[in-house]
Amino acid sequence: MARILPTIITHPLRNKVCIFPTEEDCDMTSSDINSIIRRNPYSFNNILFKPYIKRLEGIKKYNAIRRQYLKFKKNNIIKVDENPSYFIYNIIDNEKNEFVGIIAKIPHADFLTEKVIKVEKSDPDLVEENYQLLKNTGFISKPITVVHEQIEQIDNIIAKYKSKIPLYEFTRNNGYIHEVWQVLDPEDLQVIAQAYSQAQKFYIVDDNDRFEALHKIYKEKTDIFQDIHSGMEAYNFFPAFLISQNQVKIHEYKKGIPPEYPKNINEVLNILQKDFEITEIFDYEQPPKGEILLYSLQGKYKLKPKKHLPSGLPDAVVFERFVLPAISLDEQLLKTNALKYCSGKRSTKCVENHLNKGNCKLGFIIKPIDFEDIQQAAENKIQIPYKSMYIEPRLLRGLFIYEI
Repeated sequence: MARILPTIITHPLRNKVCIFPTEEDCDMTSSDINSIIRRNPYSFNNILFKPYIKRLEGIKKYNAIRRQYLKFKKNNIIKVDENPSYFIYNIIDNEKNEFVGIIAKIPHADFLTEKVIKVEKSDPDLVEENYQLLKNTGFISKPITVVHEQIEQIDNIIAKYKSKIPLYEFTRNNGYIHEVWQVLDPEDLQVIAQAYSQAQKFYIVDDNDRFEALHKIYKEKTDIFQDIHSGMEAYNFFPAFLISQNQVKIHEYKKGIPPEYPKNINEVLNILQKDFEITEIFDYEQPPKGEILLYSLQGKYKLKPKKHLPSGLPDAVVFERFVLPAISLDEQLLKTNALKYCSGKRSTKCVENHLNKGNCKLGFIIKPIDFEDIQQAAENKIQIPYKSMYIEPRLLRGLFIYEI
């Protein structure tokens, strides 16, 4: 069993909670971020993205971010809790879907023993970028999303706290409602820890690059301080947002082949017909499990693996192992940053728009992976390709900060 522990969190004061946290920067444009900085001096974006900070490089940039962070603490925009706690965090979207889970910490040692499993591959360049940022600034701005099987006792404790007045309740500009309850009662802390001990496995499904960066810091510091560390220092753990598999929503990523790719659609179909049954389609249809959609300006096609291919693989793995290598002229398409991406929340029109604008030559749509696929891939020690999942809920940055 993995150890799910209460943690010390830095979070906004109640009178600043509406204006300090921010959406993930990959979900906003640069103009969005600059507009927020101009309008809101209390936004978390001012810590990372103030114009003078963006112009700096290397250690100077990290030191400037660190100074900004400490300034926000000094000015009582954010505070560090004195005692470890759990936080129950509920996000309600515009369609009244609720995504509720618990903020805690998990020992890196439990990842080493495979009680906690990283599902998706990472981008080595982004891991290194995050490693330098986290190591030199000393904090991570949001927890890592971790999925687990449904646990009745956790559902019960969440229901108990949801009947109480929350610590925070606020609405973002996108209409999403955020509710937070802090769990400090010793009996409830014990109930939560005991309940999580029932789960066999925990699966890291989002923020893989940040997790690997934190794990690299952990290994580095344990090597340096192996004779003097107690095992309870903050770097021995990573912050987690634990959410039941029936609460999380997993979308597919739509992937686009760059416009400079030289082969036309007929050449690609000729290559792929060796391993796939190919059927032309005329309207978008959600691909069933075991099939991949291929879009081009000349037509749309459904790819169904032939029987000689291994069965039981997640569709994203089939795409990575049998589609990309077959149509690649060299190693370029196999690199993590070579493909265009549309998040699963965006419709198939995103793929068509990229094609029409010449941003990509071909587009592939893959059915979202499900929890069963995740469990099976982990059991077979298969990591899902980079950016094969778009996970909801999307956590705010700056609402739960963990100091390393």
